[in-house]
Amino acid sequence: MQKAHLYEAILLVNRGIDEAVHGLERLIRLKDSRLDLGYFDERLVLFEGQRARLNAYFCNNVENGEEDDAARFEKRSSEFRKATLDEVQVYRDVQAVEQQRRSDGKPPKVRFLSHDEQREWERQYPKPSASEGGPQ
Repeated sequence: MQKAHLYEAILLVNRGIDEAVHGLERLIRLKDSRLDLGYFDERLVLFEGQRARLNAYFCNNVENGEEDDAARFEKRSSEFRKATLDEVQVYRDVQAVEQQRRSDGKPPKVRFLSHDEQREWERQYPKPSASEGGPQ
């Protein structure tokens, strides 16, 4: 059963119980009906008790299924992220590793250049133009 149908089914059950409870409450409010109002009050408690047990059963079982789905989709999502790492994420990951090394008192493995250092490096090692026949 699809999830939407499952949730819709429990909604319909709860809506039906709401209608039954509403009907019992109307019977309880009747004056001079010669009906035993305690009987209807008892049935109202029974309906609500059944609803609570049904909803608890539903929620517990659905929760387990949802947790399984979440774990399965997280695994798939992780695989997609691994396959599509972009340069910004790689930079952030390296930066996080370097921050951890710094907090552990270890020397850096990678050094990030300042803007001035980057410009100096680019001046010393200019990119070859396409006409110079550099690697492509």
